[in-house]
Amino acid sequence: MSLNKVMLIGNVGADPEVRYLESQAKVARLRIATTESYTDRNGEKRENTEWHTVTCWRRLADLCEKYVKKGTQLYIE
Repeated sequence: MSLNKVMLIGNVGADPEVRYLESQAKVARLRIATTESYTDRNGEKRENTEWHTVTCWRRLADLCEKYVKKGTQLYIE
């Protein structure tokens, strides 16, 4: 057995895309940017931004549609 667990703290890049499936289940898709800041060996400040796609279903999709907008900071586990 194996386990992969991810915790993200980042900012939403655009308003969530909300749609309905044929079964009437609501789905929200959002993109979250996480940024790592560090100083390299030469003493220069560097930033590395990664984008993550998150899919929320049913009730979570309702909450995303209602409360999440571009620029919102989210913690996702």
